[in-house]
Amino acid sequence: MKTLKIFALVSLALIFIGVTAVYSKTNPNPNGDNGSGMIKYQVKVQPTNPLVLPSEQVYVVMTDENGNPVARPQLFIPGIWIYTFGEAGPVTGVREARMVLSGGRTFPEYPSPDIQKGTFYNGRVYQFNLYPANGVAGNGNVEK
Repeated sequence: MKTLKIFALVSLALIFIGVTAVYSKTNPNPNGDNGSGMIKYQVKVQPTNPLVLPSEQVYVVMTDENGNPVARPQLFIPGIWIYTFGEAGPVTGVREARMVLSGGRTFPEYPSPDIQKGTFYNGRVYQFNLYPANGVAGNGNVEK
């Protein structure tokens, strides 16, 4: 009888642990945390007109206030409109998303940078928007 009670308690404990583990996998980020432990910057390229690309390669970049890249530049490919960059943080400062030609040179048809200033926290995703063809960039607000 004593053995049966021990097995019953152990079984209940295992069931509880199993349910807890399953729930934590199906709802890992109830507070919007991206789960990576890194800051994520998501840049959406939203053309307002058909894009006319120059003969050389165009890159989507994420830089700090001094123009230094905070993540590796990504080659812009027409039809791919979302580019994700990661950085270890937290970081306080300025982050700029922009489109440039090879070597970091600007090109008049590409949009002004989307600039956000504030503290960027690990596990959060910050949205940047670029609008090629009309020169207007995002709202400059940092997620709180």
